[in-house]
Amino acid sequence: EKEHGLFTYFLLKKLQETKGDVTLKELINYVTDNVRLESVQVNEKLQRPTVSISSALKDSWQSMKLNE
Repeated sequence: EKEHGLFTYFLLKKLQETKGDVTLKELINYVTDNVRLESVQVNEKLQRPTVSISSALKDSWQSMKLNE
């Protein structure tokens, strides 16, 4: 229906809404929260998306923005 998987749909939606002015932490939280909720409501399946962060960025990734 959305022409994408749930992860991609919510990722693109948040990027469009914020025009990229969003921290990685905010983006990840938005995507994972919405995928979990929508997957149960629409597909009747639990999905738990995970994001792996490089060890080189472990202390700074949360405040990084895509448009910087």
